[in-house]
Amino acid sequence: MAVETRHVVIIGGGVVGCAALYHLARRGLTDAVLLERQELTAGSSWHAAGNLAALTMPSNAATLQKQTIEHYAELEEFSGQSCGVHIVGGLYLSRGQDQTYQLRRMDSQARRSGVETRFITAQDAREMVPVLDTDGIDSILYEPLKGYCDPASVTHAYAKAARKMGAEVRRFMPVEATRPLADGGWEVVTPKGVIHADVLINAAGLWGREVAALAGLSLPLMPVEHHYFVTEPMPALAALPREIAHVSEPGGGYYLRQEGQGLLLGIYEDACTLWSEAGTPLDFGHELLPDDLSRAEKAMDHVMRAIPAMAEAGIKRVVNGPMILTPDLAPLVGPHPGARNYFCANGVMSGFNQGGGIGRILAEWIVDGEPSMDVHFWDVARFGDWADADYTAARVRYGYEHRQKVYYPHEEVDVARRKVTSAVYDTLSARGAVHGAVYGMEHPLWYAPEGAAAQDHYDFERGNWFEAVGDEVRAVRGNVGLIDVSAFAKYEVTGRDAADWLNTLLAGRVPADDGRMSLSPMLSPKGRLLGDFTVARLSETRLFLFGSGVMQASHMRWFDEQLPKDRDVQLTNRSLEMGGAHIAGPRARDLMRRLTNAPVDGASYPFLSARELSIDGVPDVLAARVSFTGELGYELYCPRDSHAQMLDFILSVGADFDLKLAGGRAMGSMRLEKGFGSWGPDFSADVTPQECGLARFIYPQKGDFVGRDAYVQSAEKPVNQRFAQFTMEAHRRDCFGGEAIYQGGEYVGYVTSAGFGHATGKSVALGYVRPDGDATQPFEIDLLGERHTAHLQARPLYDPNGTRMRA
Repeated sequence: MAVETRHVVIIGGGVVGCAALYHLARRGLTDAVLLERQELTAGSSWHAAGNLAALTMPSNAATLQKQTIEHYAELEEFSGQSCGVHIVGGLYLSRGQDQTYQLRRMDSQARRSGVETRFITAQDAREMVPVLDTDGIDSILYEPLKGYCDPASVTHAYAKAARKMGAEVRRFMPVEATRPLADGGWEVVTPKGVIHADVLINAAGLWGREVAALAGLSLPLMPVEHHYFVTEPMPALAALPREIAHVSEPGGGYYLRQEGQGLLLGIYEDACTLWSEAGTPLDFGHELLPDDLSRAEKAMDHVMRAIPAMAEAGIKRVVNGPMILTPDLAPLVGPHPGARNYFCANGVMSGFNQGGGIGRILAEWIVDGEPSMDVHFWDVARFGDWADADYTAARVRYGYEHRQKVYYPHEEVDVARRKVTSAVYDTLSARGAVHGAVYGMEHPLWYAPEGAAAQDHYDFERGNWFEAVGDEVRAVRGNVGLIDVSAFAKYEVTGRDAADWLNTLLAGRVPADDGRMSLSPMLSPKGRLLGDFTVARLSETRLFLFGSGVMQASHMRWFDEQLPKDRDVQLTNRSLEMGGAHIAGPRARDLMRRLTNAPVDGASYPFLSARELSIDGVPDVLAARVSFTGELGYELYCPRDSHAQMLDFILSVGADFDLKLAGGRAMGSMRLEKGFGSWGPDFSADVTPQECGLARFIYPQKGDFVGRDAYVQSAEKPVNQRFAQFTMEAHRRDCFGGEAIYQGGEYVGYVTSAGFGHATGKSVALGYVRPDGDATQPFEIDLLGERHTAHLQARPLYDPNGTRMRA
């Protein structure tokens, strides 16, 4: 059988695969071939509605969608193929205060991504959509960039442009097998021969699961049925001089736009119908599914209310086609953590909004070694083994059926939960713990007082947990509390070369002495942030890293890439194998003296110390003298099998100290008061170490490490933004993250995380603002459409010198 070589093989000829091929070629990588088992667009692309919109969350997703839409004009010019783009603008309708708040929140967040939006009057809306009945509509958000395209034309334009630059498209070329090679590449088997590829991209759309299985991988994907239909020509539209604007009603579960002289109406059915759960048929292609408009009755009531003329419109064509979704309805993009040089581009719900952006990100990752922006919200590594078939089916069903739902800040979806629990889950639940989930693991958010319901009630105002969290914070600040930290990521690094290797991996100083700790960022080769860790050195051959639990798979992917084959070093993810408890507060040391015979005084056990000790017969408890609360604190980690024993002993002894259990929301309140940034909301690859304040932990003078040269070069350049802490004059509600910050009426930055500081009695917001602003001029933060005065804090709001945690 013939064998050929290619740098990149792409499996799947839908819009995403073709966009990836185009962007690779555009960046100079033309030694790429796309394999399509049938014709281009077979599967979901051919029957898509082709709607275009940039407005979404998070901000970087909106940026990528905006860039995708704006790039179509250039794609048309280069390929010579029309994309059938119609930019007609779009209206988002709300009925009810909470839906209006949701639109206001999106409008404020749009400032960061540069997506133009504005609220308009009912009269403005009727001029754009004369058939719209605005009675009962509370607010209308307008997005000028919204429109639609021709799906087949866009897909072929990408393919044509890629071929024009030297890349190759092969139709009717099914892939029969993919096998990893010893050099990190892939053997791709087709009926006409074998291709050895350095990099493989799975962009197989409806067949993403099947293609992944060829490589021994599993992806959290599930196909669903989705209806839209086109009406017969409507007299009310035929007489109009121009196309009407796109209309969607998030609370109504529908979207519509003009199609000829009729309307194209898409419905998110009341009951989601999963399709082909066990696997997509290999002979499926350009087929549709039997329609069942009875599932659309509730949404149709909303449509008729907004567009009364629909009641007289006949149905010209019904399209019920499958699309494949992920548990959070967002794409799976990037290198799969379980396979070298295997990239995913799967579960793309809105390919004509997102395909171009995904193609660009993949091309950057493959050609440059990393994407140019933080895309963890789409990264395939955000899901672990806990996202099994049952979890995926339940979450996809929920997400689809609740597309019209108002999603409140801090909301935890209680569907397919309890996939991963700590050894003390039942104990803490019995004490009133209300849990959230981090990378599939349950962790306590707060503790309901006796007699109160142990569940969240969501609102745009302060949640029902507000007073309970306040009590937890005051207990930690004034006495002593215990916070379960089992969901933190915990990595053990061992071997003769462990310490030396970590010094080349991390940008900060790895402790030189046994029993010491340090804080260290981790950089990419281009000097961008990949993570920040607490490093504990137990010996030269045994160290621990503690970091963000949600980043486990992406961190492990990076660690595996960087581990040397010719040195004695091993790294193991111990996150599930070790439980954790954080004791914090001014009486934490007094409690520790009762828990262990080991010395815990400040002189022999100072801040940033680490040691193993025994607690109630539990040996080898890793005790870290560090605190994210800003108080005197100890993080205690032990094997999972001993976790319950350790916790029971701490609670028993702690009763003499009036020890109080506290949750993640209390910790969040305390770190906000301290101005401590957190990975994800505050720190990411989008900010430089200089901008976010982590530069003080980076030591270029220590020698070579990953990203050193790029960091040194970037350190000489002026920053574009700076990390800041604000207090805000607000009542009954606090910022949630994403809000726009203004100064002198001009947009100058954005909030990253926020909440109420219970010890200081202040509403606190962290975020980024321009570095050249006049700090004496007042700031304002746009909270749900109202601008509130915000006061920039020159020093941390609570214990600015850090004396309490160093006591």
